[in-house]
Amino acid sequence: MSDFFRQPVVSNTGPLLGLSRIGQMGLVARLFPEVIVPPEVVDELLQTPHADVADIRRQLVHFTQATATFPPDALLQAQLDPGEAAVICLASQRGLLPVLMDERKGRRVASLIYQLPVIGTAGLLVAAKQRGLIDAVRPMLEHMQAAGYHLGPVLVAECLRRAGE
Repeated sequence: MSDFFRQPVVSNTGPLLGLSRIGQMGLVARLFPEVIVPPEVVDELLQTPHADVADIRRQLVHFTQATATFPPDALLQAQLDPGEAAVICLASQRGLLPVLMDERKGRRVASLIYQLPVIGTAGLLVAAKQRGLIDAVRPMLEHMQAAGYHLGPVLVAECLRRAGE
């Protein structure tokens, strides 16, 4: 995974919302040289109830907003929501870029069918700790869960193990 963080990442809505809820949305831009978000993701971010839209707007100026050259194929449109489909489509068209996505079905489609490297929010927090950008993963995961962001207990336990917590 040494080259993983040296390339741009295409982000889905969920991880950015989860990180926004704990004041860490900017962490993505500190880990990757470029964060790309399709318009469908921007729309979802700005229309999510209970989101800090002002903070999201401030963070979005640090990201690249881009549209895929061609629309998502029929499989993506049929199986995934518009944001996930746009992320996978854009990452594929940009040369198999990594995707930041938490939804299980979207992750499977991205990695198994489109051969895209995938990282989720919890894995991103582990990487941030390993790079000295945050002190601990546990309080951030707990804060995200308290803010209503779903993270399964097996995932949390594995991330804490990898973070040495």
